[in-house]
Amino acid sequence: MDVQKQRPQIDILEVFREEKSQKHGFLRVSAPMVRYSKLEFRRLLRKHGVKLCFTPMIIADSFNNSEKARQNEFTTTSEDKPLIAQFAAKDAIEFSNSSQLIYPYVDGIDLNCGCPQSWAIAKGYGCGLLKQPELVKDIIQTIRRRVNENFSVSLKIRLLSHESSNSTIEFARQLEMCGATFLSLHGRTMWQKTSDPLNVAAIREVKDSLRIPLIANGNVKSWQTACELYEQTRADGIMAARGVLANPVLFNPEYKNDSTTAPLDCIQDWLNIAAEAGDNLQFLCFHHHLTFMWGCNLKRKLRLEFNTFTKKQQILDFFYDNYNVKASSEFLSNPLNYTNCNYTHYMPEIAEPNLEEVDGTWNSNTNGKFFNEFKQEMDGSDDDDCDLGSSFFAEM
Repeated sequence: MDVQKQRPQIDILEVFREEKSQKHGFLRVSAPMVRYSKLEFRRLLRKHGVKLCFTPMIIADSFNNSEKARQNEFTTTSEDKPLIAQFAAKDAIEFSNSSQLIYPYVDGIDLNCGCPQSWAIAKGYGCGLLKQPELVKDIIQTIRRRVNENFSVSLKIRLLSHESSNSTIEFARQLEMCGATFLSLHGRTMWQKTSDPLNVAAIREVKDSLRIPLIANGNVKSWQTACELYEQTRADGIMAARGVLANPVLFNPEYKNDSTTAPLDCIQDWLNIAAEAGDNLQFLCFHHHLTFMWGCNLKRKLRLEFNTFTKKQQILDFFYDNYNVKASSEFLSNPLNYTNCNYTHYMPEIAEPNLEEVDGTWNSNTNGKFFNEFKQEMDGSDDDDCDLGSSFFAEM
């Protein structure tokens, strides 16, 4: 595909090679997280050691047919790199359309074959695709014919069986032959819960069977657990989801410890980023991230107060009054220069929208099931301490 690129695209394989030569030996990756892997949070993660970011999972059908969905679901800047856009798509046309639309603004695209939520599986997204390996191969082969050979095309998958890694190995090898640049593997099956043990041995066996890079995902809650997963699997990259939500400095070499919650200076960074983002950062997203990062440090009375806030200024006053933390003036006076994304370079093949496909599934402007469970867990706790249990977020 020959379209004008909005910024120089980065060779993702070169990023893997560069990080492999570093002392820690692996690429530090933040997972694609529905609602949460947006530009502003990516800026925070990049400041603290993450070398490869994904967008949130974007519903391809909505992205293809709605300009409003494109503007709501994807924002970027010229410094937002390297970046992989992840899509939930159920066929080659959907994935190809969305990939070619977003092509000028990212360094690669990723097919979500790992979302275990029932609504996604029912619509043929996420783990639902694992039941149709021939379809997945067709999707990758189709997009590989339509984009530059150096443009990254990847997939996020789960184990196909908890009894043997053979089927997953065979599937991964087929994806490699179809032209996948790299794979991300969550070490559980679609039927397992996040409380179930991670199958580390299976991840290692899949890694050993491939020539392309493999990113290992699951149970990464601190720098120590990231290093342990690397040592056990020798994966080319280590991906964190819930771990970086709770502690965005998890991959920062200056904070190499066992902490699973954010330090106060990370809160300072988030307030600065919010200041430069202005109205581009919605209240719910701003509030949720602070809940994940700092909620466990709040006594129950303060926690309940914090959960009643409905305006950004209330949050800013709260952190200044209680912790003497506020956004620095330089960020207030220098708004972030967002890229003006337009999509006139490509006309999707499907003209008729099919937005009812995702009606009633999830809405980025609402709390969402997992945040509500996390909030309820904190509000209902009589203890001063809490942890980010397996209930509040499903790793995608």
